[in-house]
Amino acid sequence: MDPIGSALTCDTLLLVEVPPPWPRDVGEIPAFAEAGRRARPDAMRRTRLLAVSPTGDVTPGRESRAGVRVTRWQRTGSNRFVGADHTVPRERLVDGLVRLLDGGDGAYDNITAQAASAEVLLCGHGQRDRCCGRDGARLWMEMASRWPGVRVRRCSHLGGHRFAPTGLTLPDGRAWAFLDPTTLDQIVRQDAQPSELRGSYRGTTALDRWGQVVERELFERFGWGWLDHEFTSSRTVVMDGGRAATVELAWHGPTGEASATAVVEVIREIPLLVCGEPPESAERTSPELAPRFVLIRHGAAPLQ
Repeated sequence: MDPIGSALTCDTLLLVEVPPPWPRDVGEIPAFAEAGRRARPDAMRRTRLLAVSPTGDVTPGRESRAGVRVTRWQRTGSNRFVGADHTVPRERLVDGLVRLLDGGDGAYDNITAQAASAEVLLCGHGQRDRCCGRDGARLWMEMASRWPGVRVRRCSHLGGHRFAPTGLTLPDGRAWAFLDPTTLDQIVRQDAQPSELRGSYRGTTALDRWGQVVERELFERFGWGWLDHEFTSSRTVVMDGGRAATVELAWHGPTGEASATAVVEVIREIPLLVCGEPPESAERTSPELAPRFVLIRHGAAPLQ
C-alpha cells in the first residue's frame, strides 16, 4: 500500500519526556489528561501531544532541578517548524504543559527556553501496536547516535502503525513509513532524491490527506529544494461521496510564484491490518489515494 496521505496534520507538536511503557492512549497519562482539559480548545485543534523517551543528555546545571524536558515545535512555514526545549519542574508539569499548549513561553524559575536540535521521532508505542513496539523500538536503538547534531527519540503513536516502522523528521515536519536504517539515513542526510523515497513518504503535516498527495508530486519535481518554498494558499474541495477531491495549492520561493490544481481519488480500500493478527481479522479498511492529474503552473504557463 502506498502510504501517502496518511500523515497527521498539525501546526504544533508538544513532546514530553515520559519513560515508557506508555498506555495505549497517552491521553490517559494524568498530566496529559489534565492539561488537555485545561488548555484552550482552539489551541488543541492542530496540536499533537506526544510522549517521548528521555534522552539522558540533560544540560549541565539542570540535573538538580528534577525537571521534565518538554519540547515544543511550532510551525513557522509550510516546510519548517521551530523547536525549543523547556525544563519544567515536575510539581508544576501540568501548569507548564497548559502554558505551552496555549502559546506561552513556558519559562519557570528563571529557566529559559533553548533552541531544540533537529530530530527524528520514531514510533515505538508497543501498547498501541506490536509492530511499532518491536520494529520501531529496534530502529530507534540502532539509530539513536547515528548523526551528530540530530536527536533521535522513541515516541508514542504517530498514526499509521500499519506502515511500521514510522517516523517524523523535524524541523521539516514530514512523516515517513516502512523505515529501515538505510532509508532513514538517506532521509536525514538528504542523500536520495524524493522520488527514490516515494514508497516511504507519508506526507507533510502542513496539509490534509488530499493535499499531501499533491504535495508529494511537488516534492519530487523540485527535490530537496522544495523545502525552500512556502505555500501562500491551499484549498481542498471534497466531492460528493468522499471518494475524490479537488486540491488547489499556490506557493512562492526561489523558483518564483506558482500553483497547482489536482484531482485526487480513492483508488482502492485496503484491509486495516493489526500487527500479529491474520488478514481476515481486519475490521476496518483504509483508503489508498492517488492523483488523477496534477497541473502545475509557473506564472501563466503550465509545466505539466
